[in-house]
Amino acid sequence: MKYLFVFFFFPSILFAQIKVQYQVFYTENMATEGIKIKVNYQQKKATDSTYFHFSNQVWGQDSLLNCFKTLANENQKYAFKLIPDSNRIVVYHPTSKEIGFYYRIKQDYVGEPLEKINRPRIRPDHFHILGESMFTVPEEVFNSKVENHELGVTIDWIDFPEKYVIHNTFDSQKKHQNLPKIKLWGELYHSVFVGGDYRIHQFNCENKPVYFAIRGNWFVDYQDKKLLDALEKTIQSQRTFWNDNSANYFTVIMTPTISTADSSFSGQSTTGSGVWNAFDILSTNNPFNNWNVINYIFNHELMHSWIGGKIGMKHEELNYWFSEGFTDYYTYKNRLRSKDLDFKTWLEDFNVEVLQAHWKNPERNKANFIIKDDFWKSRDVEKIPYRRGAIFAFWLDNQILIKSNYTKSLDDLMKELLQICENEHKKFNDELFLDLVQKYLQKDISYFFQKHILDGQDILFEKSDLIEGFTFDIEKNLPKLNANKNVEKRYLSIY
Repeated sequence: MKYLFVFFFFPSILFAQIKVQYQVFYTENMATEGIKIKVNYQQKKATDSTYFHFSNQVWGQDSLLNCFKTLANENQKYAFKLIPDSNRIVVYHPTSKEIGFYYRIKQDYVGEPLEKINRPRIRPDHFHILGESMFTVPEEVFNSKVENHELGVTIDWIDFPEKYVIHNTFDSQKKHQNLPKIKLWGELYHSVFVGGDYRIHQFNCENKPVYFAIRGNWFVDYQDKKLLDALEKTIQSQRTFWNDNSANYFTVIMTPTISTADSSFSGQSTTGSGVWNAFDILSTNNPFNNWNVINYIFNHELMHSWIGGKIGMKHEELNYWFSEGFTDYYTYKNRLRSKDLDFKTWLEDFNVEVLQAHWKNPERNKANFIIKDDFWKSRDVEKIPYRRGAIFAFWLDNQILIKSNYTKSLDDLMKELLQICENEHKKFNDELFLDLVQKYLQKDISYFFQKHILDGQDILFEKSDLIEGFTFDIEKNLPKLNANKNVEKRYLSIY
């Protein structure tokens, strides 16, 4: 018997992964001349011009193409046109498949303005740059058949002195980095790169390495050892809660912004950002340094490894009530659970920092769709989803405890949500969440959700909303949660 085999050949290049090589060069004048980078890329066919992407807006910062510079003497036979509205760089070059050009990333501001901390920071002794503001990529990556805009990236750090630290959210102290399969938006463009006089500390969590990168001389209680101990406790407690120690690499990066030894800066301004494999902290450094603030940041930003990280958001700002609000709620709850806070302090913090802070916010009743549009425009609007979501999470936690007669809590729902998102490759959205809530409460809360989360009306707790031992009052036009001495055991009873 004879068989006829028919083979279909498709051009392999159609499905080939896009690969980009970067070389980052050290010069003594980086602070004034910018960080020099060369990008090499081979496209599918020979052309005389190529589009590259560079994000002109990142995390509330605009006009970031001001930080992108090219020099004619470094790019002979090349010309460039920047189109900020399209996040595009048009590269004109001799007809070829091979493209290679140099560019510089420069700091475009002077001094220490807090509103510019997410822009490239390049100083004589260190640099701090978001991946999205450091690396330009060929626009062809957006047309790729490869899912999730994946690409292959290599980064070589050239001529950096031996003692010059190179550290980022992919690796530590590696002069050659090979990232063979990396998502553009969730990984390369959700990363942080630092270098210079950072101090690198390491510990292991169940045989998985965790790095802490810090620079500067800090005031009050912010000694390296104390910070490292607090970080280790936080990571261990949260990985235990989620039963997840799968991260093969993790780092925390902590950088001072304004430093002053006196009280001329009358307070502390600290920003934490969850990124790929890491979280990044930028903080003022002065005698007002507050240990509770930095411990809160550790707990909040680490929680984003799961809420907003592995439980990915389908609609970003529209889902901030969950990704930020539930993260904030579990920041407080896990600090209580790990004994970082005693119950009295937890109750006081939840009253002052969540309930009352929300009531004092003149924008608190804004609808959810307005938050999406105005999140980066107003500090008051930015804080709405944190507190609105945390209050909703507390209501839901109490409801599940009551319904299950203290055999289940919101913890169970969150862990099941994590499994669904990971095992079924789903992203969080309102419908997925409400279906899961209905499973735990055996009732549809869509009307409650529409009224309080989407429309923004205040949640006023009735007696039936809370487990035995909690009461809710309005005192001097501000809400206050009260608790008796037995409620802590009920609140944490099933963990």
